[in-house]
Amino acid sequence: MSGINFLADTNAFNYLLDDKFHYSQLLDGNWAFSYITEIELLSNKNSTLEHEAIIIEMLNKCFRISHNQYITEKTIFIRKTYGLKLPDAIIVSSSIISGLPLISADKQLEKVKELDLILIQP
Repeated sequence: MSGINFLADTNAFNYLLDDKFHYSQLLDGNWAFSYITEIELLSNKNSTLEHEAIIIEMLNKCFRISHNQYITEKTIFIRKTYGLKLPDAIIVSSSIISGLPLISADKQLEKVKELDLILIQP
């Protein structure tokens, strides 16, 4: 994807929002997120309106990867092959299909051979 440097997993957004790690280089480039990340971030029933506004502001600065048939087909393959949970498989598939490295703190994603993973450690 032209101009987009990577796709951020939900946990990367959570760490940025909670100031649990300082990866300023992540904020320097253009980055994307899966529609699943948007759902995960905004569906927390304990979230305040202020926190949701911060999330929405952050997401509005990024490129949203929407659902498509290619992601569905890759998600089916990833789930069958690696046994990932559905949200993780969708995010991984979004990264693979879009040709973007995935930034995540989820070590289990290292087993996905097709994935260009940038593993962060908060």
